Amino acid sequence: VPVHKVADFPSDKRTLMREMALLKVVSSTVKLEKARKACKKYKYTILDKTKKSFVVEVSALKKEIDELIKKLQPLGLASASRTGVVAMTKGSEVYQQH
Repeated sequence: VPVHKVADFPSDKRTLMREMALLKVVSSTVKLEKARKACKKYKYTILDKTKKSFVVEVSALKKEIDELIKKLQPLGLASASRTGVVAMTKGSEVYQQH
């Protein structure tokens, strides 16, 4: 995977930080519905859906994705892929690493 730039952003109120994850749940109809409801707390999009599975894209803080993964495990979480944290400063400030 090509990496173009790495920066060390401060973890404070001036910085927006998010992680994206693709999560696949394979289960019974009842557990799939419970899993979908668990995703509602987060910013999510269902990318693929069948009678026995769905793939959801979630954008959230790292700790929130960790929390969602724990909730989905007993409901049939079959696969997870994560980006790692991406960050950007708020407002007009442009972060310059020294």
